[in-house]
Amino acid sequence: NDNLSVSYTESSETYDAQDNATTAIADVDQDIDALQVAYSMGGMSIKAYQMEVTNPSFDEDADDAKVTEIALGLAF
Repeated sequence: NDNLSVSYTESSETYDAQDNATTAIADVDQDIDALQVAYSMGGMSIKAYQMEVTNPSFDEDADDAKVTEIALGLAF
């Protein structure tokens, strides 16, 4: 359908402390999974996304972050 779009994103990044000392901090992976959906009809659009982040800000002690948003747009 020309009025519907769906996308999925999967990303993984690694923080490397660049320290070879024995007290060096281990590498930390941050993973992101997201799903986006948008539908438009005339002057109306509905958009939604859901995203989950593991180790946000490369902090292994941080809780996983989850975000969901739904937006309605109207044009007159």
